[in-house]
Amino acid sequence: MDNNKKTALITGATSGIGEEFARRFGKLGYDLIITGRRENKMKIVADEIKKESNVKVDIIIVELSDEKELENLIKVIENKRIDILVNNAGFGVSNFYDKEHIENFINMEIVHVKVPMRITYTVLKGMIERNDGVVINVSSESAFLPMPQNTVYASTKAFLKIFTEGLNLEVKARGKNIKFQALCPGFTKTDFHEKMGIEKSSQVDRGIIKWRTPKYIVDYSLKMLKKDKVICVPGIENRILIRLLSLLPKKNYEKLMVNFCIKSLKVK
Repeated sequence: MDNNKKTALITGATSGIGEEFARRFGKLGYDLIITGRRENKMKIVADEIKKESNVKVDIIIVELSDEKELENLIKVIENKRIDILVNNAGFGVSNFYDKEHIENFINMEIVHVKVPMRITYTVLKGMIERNDGVVINVSSESAFLPMPQNTVYASTKAFLKIFTEGLNLEVKARGKNIKFQALCPGFTKTDFHEKMGIEKSSQVDRGIIKWRTPKYIVDYSLKMLKKDKVICVPGIENRILIRLLSLLPKKNYEKLMVNFCIKSLKVK
């Protein structure tokens, strides 16, 4: 066994951005630990990566919103060397807060907030001891743009952004060479949006709204990682949009979002 072999842990690696990260780090020679819920799909992904990259791929089937399953995952990884961590697991809910089952929002908070905190806490100690490591937290452009029917999702993604920024400052203050990145993609062509009712046929560019591929997102993430960019927003149109909307007075922003909700979401 090669004791110098490095390992990347990616949560939510069944498809989309998580799967692309897994394939990319496999090609870079990292052994992989990937988590997800769809066992058959994960086995297919793992087998393909093994053939493509000749690396070890361990699969952990886990429902991260379940406390016992999360603790089992922690027990598996707590004594392993993890050189790269990608906290990617997540899901969306598009509904008004009072019209959705509260359990769905609580599970979202667990998966988007508690789980990244718990896993990062587990692997960061080893990274600090080695003075080397990478943590990528997959946030969202929603972290910058609160809007109707996206309240809890945006709130949890905003937490991930600030959590990442704070950890980066902590390790830098201690002179440690750990890289942190909050990856904040916009619309991406994955099954994430399909699960929210946006069919593939509707995932088309409209004006400043651009749909990116997982490959584009991961390419940009790794490019910015080399530049030590902590907040990473793929797509120049997304960066412009976030910048412009952040300059609006609060009342103007609120009016814009409310009108958007009324017109686009057909609120009555």
